[in-house]
Amino acid sequence: RQFIDLGSGLPTADNVHQVAQRHQPGAAVVYVDTDPTVLAHGRTLLAENESTTVVEGDVRDPDAIRHHPEVERLIDLRQPVGVILSAVLHHLNDDEDPAGVVRHWAERIAPGSHVFISHFRSGHNEETEAAQAKLMDAFGRGRWRTDAELHALFGTLTLQPPGIVPAVQWRPDPSEEPRTPTVWE
Repeated sequence: RQFIDLGSGLPTADNVHQVAQRHQPGAAVVYVDTDPTVLAHGRTLLAENESTTVVEGDVRDPDAIRHHPEVERLIDLRQPVGVILSAVLHHLNDDEDPAGVVRHWAERIAPGSHVFISHFRSGHNEETEAAQAKLMDAFGRGRWRTDAELHALFGTLTLQPPGIVPAVQWRPDPSEEPRTPTVWE
C-alpha cells in the first residue's frame, strides 16, 4: 500500500503509482530523483494525486530522503513498504556504497516489506565490457556487477525465487511464451 521509488526517472504510463493504485486505491507512492526535469514534469503530472508525489533526493543520502517532509507525510515505515531501486544502483560506484544504500532501507522498513533491485548484470564478455564503457562515457560513473556482487547488494535480505535472473525471466506470466533475455548472461 506504500512505495518509495528511488531514482525513479519521469513517471509515465503504467508507472508505480498507476499500477499500485489500480490494485489498491489510495496507495501511497513517493518518487525520488535528482533530475530537475524529472522533478518539474513529475510534479505537474502528479499535482492532482494526493497520495503520490515526486521529491528531490539523492539515493546516496537515504537519511535525507527518509526525513523529507513529503516522505514522512505519505510513508509510514512502521507498516510494510515497497522500496524500489530500479536501474539506479549501477550508477553508483563501489566507493559510494550501493550495498549500504540497500542496507539503510532494509534496516528501517517493517516486516512484510519488499526491496526490488534491477541492475546491469556483467556477463564477463566483450559485450558487457563494451556496454559498461558506454555507461562510463555517457555518465562518467557506474558499473555492471557480477551475480556475486548483486547478491552482496541484498545483504541479509531474503532473495525471492527465482533469484537473480534476466528481467524477462522474473516471474513471467505463465500464459505467455517464455521470452529470450535481452541482457547478456
